[in-house]
Formats: sequence, structure tokens, C-alpha cells
Amino acid sequence: MNVNSTSSTSYTNPYDAYKYYTRIGGLASGLDTDSIIQGLMSVEKTKYNKLYQQKQLLEWQRQDYMDIASAISSFKDYVFNLKLSSNFVKYKTAGEAVDAGYASVTGTANTLEGNYQIKVEQLATQANAVVNDLTVITRDAQNNVKLQIDLTVDGSTVTKTVELTWNPGDSVATFGANLAKAINSAFSTDGSLKAYYDSTLNKLIIASQKTGSSVSFTVKDLNNNNTVIASGTGTDAKAYIKDSFGNESQVPSSATNTINVYGMSITLNKTTYNAQTNTYDYKSFSISKDVDAIVNNIKELINKYNELVSKIYSKITEKRNRDYLPLTEEQKSQMKDTDIQKWEEAAKKGLLYGDSILSGFLNNLRYYLYKAVPGLPSNLDTISEAGIETYSYFESKEGKIYIKDESKLRQAISNNFDAFVKLFTSSGSDTNTIEDDGILQRFYNIANDTLKKIYDKAGKPYFTSSYDPNSSIGKQLRSIIDQMNAEQERLQKIEDRYYRQFTQLERLIAQMNTQSSWLSQQFSAK
Repeated sequence: MNVNSTSSTSYTNPYDAYKYYTRIGGLASGLDTDSIIQGLMSVEKTKYNKLYQQKQLLEWQRQDYMDIASAISSFKDYVFNLKLSSNFVKYKTAGEAVDAGYASVTGTANTLEGNYQIKVEQLATQANAVVNDLTVITRDAQNNVKLQIDLTVDGSTVTKTVELTWNPGDSVATFGANLAKAINSAFSTDGSLKAYYDSTLNKLIIASQKTGSSVSFTVKDLNNNNTVIASGTGTDAKAYIKDSFGNESQVPSSATNTINVYGMSITLNKTTYNAQTNTYDYKSFSISKDVDAIVNNIKELINKYNELVSKIYSKITEKRNRDYLPLTEEQKSQMKDTDIQKWEEAAKKGLLYGDSILSGFLNNLRYYLYKAVPGLPSNLDTISEAGIETYSYFESKEGKIYIKDESKLRQAISNNFDAFVKLFTSSGSDTNTIEDDGILQRFYNIANDTLKKIYDKAGKPYFTSSYDPNSSIGKQLRSIIDQMNAEQERLQKIEDRYYRQFTQLERLIAQMNTQSSWLSQQFSAK
């Protein structure tokens, strides 16, 4: 029985590989043959046990690498999302336009702060139609219905033919449900047109997926001279906006209800129609930096950073206790479960002590955290100038950071917002270096580079129950497993030899006993 060499590093009892079948020994000699051979084999197993322990240590080390890689990967994903301007830059809005739900306003890094007014005369709508009377649809002699649907989007027309049977016994509701299903099936590839039949209202509703005046459709009855039984055309959004200085501008027609003006992304939710005056009124709103939200973003970033560096620092400074080696199955059989657990906890410590990959990761994080970002004002090109510092060595050996001066941080956000945003989120033009990048982009690249190194050494994370044969640890495991397999064969041969020798001993003793018995009988007969 060989150690599994390709699919899994898990392994059961290492002694099962050469476990002998039950034999009956010692009948002639009275010796406990099995116990004697087990004792002899325990000496022979020394090399195998060492290989088994090496294999177990590598598997534990690989798991430690995977745990760290998971933490770094989560940090990398967090940084990637945070460096998007829509997540890092926060604005707050107020005013009737927002509070009453006429529009939703989101700021970007280029938003022009101020007071605005917006008038919404028309929303972008889907092309839609309602068929109130399905009996207008013609059936041929075989009760078949044949419709042609032409859907036009941005000047491109798609034609679908819908055919189904309207059996004489089917109600209008049954046919309506079948027709809606047939239309949906015809446009199932992209769902660009959808139909729904309401059996309570006895209405067939057809609507396009996209909005805008460039979207339209017609439904023709091919059994009735191509008579149009339904058609619809979408509409564009129509809105006007006034800036802080009272300048009015008509927003260019939009096929969607999201418009982008003055660095803002505005989603139109409803028109500003005033039924009492029969006019469309302006609704006001204001937009300004949400300093509190941005500070909270920075605080969360600091917490994520500190959690990661603390986790890694604890691993690379945790020393090995070489008195605790992985337990063999024989050793485990003689111990309590609680003692086994405590022993293995001690044996697993220090497997990443002084690891160069992880030490390099922490060093790079610290170095590029404080390295100035080129192209920014000298009074705000490092995080120190935004009030963020590293704890002293006596306060945090890990190198954790904290907000030393929150008022300085808030001033940086309020007084030099563009530079502050670039300090964290900018991406340099040179993809071969991170020198020109902002802090978050640097963190992302450092994490990404470190993950590649970890995967090269310990394997890709998707090898959950097996090892990556192309990784450094995988190759070491492969070598150890080959040695274990060879050692198993050697042990089996030695065990068989011992049993042959003891069997021969039993035969000789049995012969001696027989001869002794015969001689005794001869002498007693005289």
C-alpha cells in the first residue's frame, strides 16, 4: 500500500502500510512472536517515522501559508474596492430634490460642491405595450397563432417569429399565459424583450429591457395581413439643472435615468410635476464633502492594516519548539485526546518563523506606506502630513499605525481634497514600478506580488485537499512521499524476513521437542 502521491497529502495510520496479517506463533517455543517482531520493527521504523513527521510539518506549514494568503487576499480585495473613487470619496446631500425622492445624487472625486436645483420633465422609459383583448389575434384553420415581433435597439432590428396553438378548449387566460411564455422563450438569449400575462386583469404586458427613445417594437399578426396588435417606443429622460450661480442648463437627452453633470452622478426617480399649477418645478439640493465618512474610511483602513500586520508579525516571530514533533499513530494511541490536541498545538508553532516572503511583505508595506507620492504638494505627499503615524516600538512591535492628529486629517480633507484623494488612490503611469502610485495602489500591488510568491512556494489555494505539485512545498512532499513508499517496501521485506526466521526457529524447536519426546519414551520403556 503506497502513500497517496497525487491526490492528497492526508494520510491515515502510517503503520498500516506494513501492518502484518495475524499469524499464530510461539506454539513450540512459547515465545510471544508478535510482540518480539513489533519491538524489532519499532527500531526499523525510525527512518519512516522521521519522514512521516517531515511530511506532517510541511502540510502544517502549507496550511499556515494558505491562512496567511487568505488574509492578504482579503486585504487586497478590500483595498481594491476602497481605491475606487465612489467608495473612497464620500459626499453628503440634502434638500427637497433628494429628501423627497425626486433624484438620488452621488458625488465623485471631480464633483463641484455647491447648491443646485433640478427640474425633471420626463423619465427614460422602456418601450412597452398592453394588449387588453387577446381575441383580436387570428387563428388559422389548424388553430395556430403566428406572430412576428420586430425589436429595434439603437438602430439595429431583431425579428422573431412566435408560433403556438390556441386549442378550442383553451381559455383566454390559458392562451395568454402560453403566449407570454412563448415570447419570453423567443428572446431568452438576452432577455431584451419580456412578456407577462395577468390573469386577473386579463392583460398581456410586453416591455423592452432597455430604456430610451431608440428602443421600439411591434407585434404583427401574420395570420391577419400583418396587422399590428401591439407596439411601443421608449422615451429619453428630459431634465434641467441650475448651478450655484443660477445658471440654467438643459441636460442632454439620456436613454437612461442616470445623468452625469458637474462631476455628480444623478439618478432621476420621478418628475417634478406640480399638479396644482400644471407645471414642472425646480427642486433644490446641495452636495458637499462628507468629512466624517471619509475619516471613517481611513479608520477602517487602519484597522484592516493593523489586523493584517499583527497576524503576520505573530507568525514570523513565533519560535519553533523542536521538542514537539508531530505524533506518530503509535504515540497517539497512548495519549488522551486533550493531550494530543495540546501537543499538536505546540508542534504547529513557529513553522513560519523568520519567513523571508512574509518579512519582505511587512517591510514593503511599511516602506511604501511612508514613501512620498510624487506629484503632490510637499505638505501632503505622505500620510504623516495627514496626521497618521506609526506607534513607537514599545507600543507596537508589529508596526501598527494610528491617527495621531485627527484634526490634521480633517484639515487635509477639507483644505486640499484633490491631493488627499490622490495620496491614497492615484495610479502611476509606469506599470513597472509602484513608486508613482498612491498608498492604496501600492498596497494592492505589494499584496498581489506577495500572493504570487506564496503560491509558488505553497501552492494555489484551490488545492484544498491536495498539494500543488508545481509548488516548492509540493515538490518536497513528492520527494518525501516517494521515500516513504520505498521505506514501506523495505519494512515489509524486513518484517517478512523476521517472520520467516521465527517460523524456522519454531520448526527447529518442534523437531527438538519431538526428538526429546522420543528419547524419553525409549529410556522410560527400559
